[in-house]
Amino acid sequence: MQNNYTLEHSIRNLAKSAYWQSLYKASKENGIQLFNNNVNLSGLQIIHLYWCEIYSYLYDLISKKEYPFLDEEYLENDCRVDAFLYYRKRQNELESAKIKEEHLQQKNKFKKKSGKQTYFNVEFA
Repeated sequence: MQNNYTLEHSIRNLAKSAYWQSLYKASKENGIQLFNNNVNLSGLQIIHLYWCEIYSYLYDLISKKEYPFLDEEYLENDCRVDAFLYYRKRQNELESAKIKEEHLQQKNKFKKKSGKQTYFNVEFA
C-alpha cells in the first residue's frame, strides 16, 4: 500500500492533468457527472475534486499572468504550489484585515462628524 504522500501526489498529478482539468471545467459549466456516484463521495473523490479546483484556480491565474513567476513549470513542484497557496492565503487575510480597518476608520470618522446632539423639551397639553 502506498503511503499518504505518494497517494496525494498521484491525486494531484491527475487533478492538474489536461484531461481532468477539461472534465472538471465541463462538469462545472455543463453539469457533466465526473463519477458514477454523484452522492456519498469517497474521501479520495473529495480530495481529487479539491485539487481539481485548486489547479483550475492556478491555471486561471497563469492565463491572467498576475504573477510573473507562476507558470506551468512552477506547478510541477508540489512544495512550490503549497507555498504559493499559503502566500495567497496570507495575502487575502492581510487584505481582509486592511478592509476591516478602513471600514472601522470610516465608521469612527462618521461618528465624529455627526456633531453635537441637540435636545428639545417637549411639553404635552
